[in-house]
Amino acid sequence: MQNLNDRLANYLDKVRALEEANTDLEVKIREWYKKQAPGPDRDYSPYYRTIEELRNKVLVATVDNSNLLLQIDNARLTADDFRTKFESEQALRMSVESDINGLRRVLDELTLSRADLEMQIENLKEELAYLKKNHEEVSTELGSKKATPGTEI
Repeated sequence: MQNLNDRLANYLDKVRALEEANTDLEVKIREWYKKQAPGPDRDYSPYYRTIEELRNKVLVATVDNSNLLLQIDNARLTADDFRTKFESEQALRMSVESDINGLRRVLDELTLSRADLEMQIENLKEELAYLKKNHEEVSTELGSKKATPGTEI
């Protein structure tokens, strides 16, 4: 039994020694954290300025990005408007070209009709001249027969 008591006393001495060592370690850890941890005595104002500058830069970059997106959207809308206008102008041009081709055909037909009518006019003028000449000859012949006595008409 004495042996067990000695062993128990030995064990309790070791436990006390470990508790003291543990207390020493806890004190050292607290001191280390006090030295390493930020305290109220540190001046963070330069960091605040840097943070504010970075926030401003982010804000400016965001605004610039928004402006670029707006410009891109405006350019797309403008391109769509020009595309629509181009397509309508192209359709109008094709319609006008079709009308021009139709009018050219009509002009060609009218030119042919005019040439035909001018030829008819020339033929009628020639016929009129022939008829006038023939009329004069007949009138002259009748006038000379009338002038000669004794001929009956």
